[in-house]
Amino acid sequence: VFILTMIVGALEDSGYLARAALICHRPLSFFGLSGKSFVPLLSGVACAIPAIYAARTMSSRQERLLTYVAIPLMPCSARLPVYALLIAILIPNETALGGLIGWQGLAMSGIYFFGIMTALIVAAFVSRMGDTSSSNQAFILELPSYRLPELRPIISKSLNRAVHFIKKAGSVIFAVTVVVWFLGYFPNGGEDLSSSWLATLGRFIEPVFSPLGLDWRYGVAIIASFLAREVFVGTLGTIFGIESADEDPASLADQIAASGLTATSGLALVVFFTIALQCVSTVALLAREAKSSQFALKLLMGYLVLAWTVAWLVYSLADALLN
Repeated sequence: VFILTMIVGALEDSGYLARAALICHRPLSFFGLSGKSFVPLLSGVACAIPAIYAARTMSSRQERLLTYVAIPLMPCSARLPVYALLIAILIPNETALGGLIGWQGLAMSGIYFFGIMTALIVAAFVSRMGDTSSSNQAFILELPSYRLPELRPIISKSLNRAVHFIKKAGSVIFAVTVVVWFLGYFPNGGEDLSSSWLATLGRFIEPVFSPLGLDWRYGVAIIASFLAREVFVGTLGTIFGIESADEDPASLADQIAASGLTATSGLALVVFFTIALQCVSTVALLAREAKSSQFALKLLMGYLVLAWTVAWLVYSLADALLN
């Protein structure tokens, strides 16, 4: 969050960001968006919250709502721990072409590309379903003069964003970890996790995720992650009994791999996380900024159904190819 905010701040202060929006207007217009959507979508790679706020500058309500549709699909930094964990499980830490290409890094780039392309495709589909009259409007943007960015205010703003993100994510992770530990400890004192309250809750929702090859443990972690995406790793760490899973996911990755998570199930999980709408804070902010709770709820349910459907298709296809 700090690095991306600092880079975006430097580009904006130098006067280049407006020119980048102008350059991106033509390719984005093919998907029903405009150059003004570029900055919110770029901010969405760090976090959806500032990205939604950045869309306030858009004059057209239709373009603003269409940008809101695309923002949740951008691969935000909160998803990075989840991607890093799953890639460590599924992809060997090996290189090719004399070390120029790392398979794990290539997989991470592929996930980012998949999320961005999915956002653009969904935006194009939605824009063609509604009124497209605004797409013919002239794109007018004031271009500021080039100048050297001032580092002190950029660094100060980036630090504030990073500290805010850590406080927000850390408090949620701590609270969810305590709740998950409590549910897993009782009623048998943690001796048998499979008969705990946590397992009972997990088995209740397991039929939803079992077609993806995922058992109750991953269902619990997915449900918990809607409070904050980073919680997924900490929840699995608590379930598998791995301390400090957020700081060092390698031991957790080994434990999950040994538990029998297949490559097809892991791939389906990656696809689900890439498409599924982000945390509840994003949903609440979307409802407030769009001035419509119905819009936010439709977006939430639509992306959940789309995420599950695409994940199931990927799981079924991969399973058929491998078997």
